[in-house]
Amino acid sequence: MFIGFIVGQNHWVSLTIAISLLLVNIVASLVGTFIPIILHKRGIDPAIATGLFITTSNDIFGIFLFFHILKWILGF
Repeated sequence: MFIGFIVGQNHWVSLTIAISLLLVNIVASLVGTFIPIILHKRGIDPAIATGLFITTSNDIFGIFLFFHILKWILGF
């Protein structure tokens, strides 16, 4: 938010970006922890299959969270 203040950006946009980055990092950590555990329990090698699932889910959750927070804070 400090950089947004320096460049003259609206503080609500900066807040939206900050909150969405925080939540995306939390979700990415949870997904990165639980997908290998679930794959191992199903008998799939986590080292091979995890990258695809984690990357895809992080992208989907990241976009969803950003737009949801954008709608919530800015009212779009």
